[in-house]
Amino acid sequence: MSPIHEVVSLARLLTEPQRHPVFHQWLRRRRHRLADLDLSALTVFMADGAYRPDFLDPSPMSSEPTFEEGMDALLSTPADQVHAELVDATIGHGAEAGRRLLDDPDRARLEAADAARRLWKAAMEPEWPSMRQALRAEMLDRAIQVNREGLRAVLPRLHHSAACEGDTVTVESAVDIDVDCPEGLIIVPSLFITDRVQCTTSEHWTPAIYYPASGRYLWAAPPTPRSLDRLLGTTRSRILAALTTPLQTTVVAGLVNVTAPTASEHLAILRDAGLIDSSRAGRTATHELTTAGRALLEAAAPRP
Repeated sequence: MSPIHEVVSLARLLTEPQRHPVFHQWLRRRRHRLADLDLSALTVFMADGAYRPDFLDPSPMSSEPTFEEGMDALLSTPADQVHAELVDATIGHGAEAGRRLLDDPDRARLEAADAARRLWKAAMEPEWPSMRQALRAEMLDRAIQVNREGLRAVLPRLHHSAACEGDTVTVESAVDIDVDCPEGLIIVPSLFITDRVQCTTSEHWTPAIYYPASGRYLWAAPPTPRSLDRLLGTTRSRILAALTTPLQTTVVAGLVNVTAPTASEHLAILRDAGLIDSSRAGRTATHELTTAGRALLEAAAPRP
């Protein structure tokens, strides 16, 4: 996961909120936090179809980096990389705006970083624990899928523009570029991109692909068939529907608005019925559907 990527992608979202209705309710609840933020030094790079400099979004160096680690990577980007990327990013800008950015690349980078930090403090840091849980669940879900089916089968499911054939991963893009991955490829779920895949291809970092994570247990609880409510009860049917993505007990509890002990009781009943499996790492339990659980959800789904 990448906290700094989420911040930069949220900045992009704020420039075109009408394009992403799934976030409208979330944005309305937080409008007081966002109202007076000056993000212009960051959003200047967010024009639709324009190149967004890679230095704003450094590839994560671990599975769960902190926001500050991302900021350190951003601020330590080599000066020649910053200048080269600003040259590409200013194409299509007015002459005065482009000149201001290119005359002092260090200042442009620092001002963009300051804007990213303001947005993090205002809108993201207070909610990062739940976002981190959402991303952990997504990462676990995809890891299970890759372990069972292999990357070639799973990659196209991340986004329709991605494919894998032989040793080559292809992502449809307006930019034609080939990148070798001698140190591997980082795949990063993102909560704030919904309709595109983003690639980081700078030679200074390991190449990365950012894809839209479901985040459904963060933005809204998944709907459940009414027949399943009658069979299992409302709470257990909602839990079963939510577990199409593996979730930890505390996330389940928050999603269905019950306490963690109450969620544990419902999970135990579903587990005894053979509808879910649970695994434990230390004090943390993670739950996922069994084949029987998936079959029950599919059978209860309304027919078109």
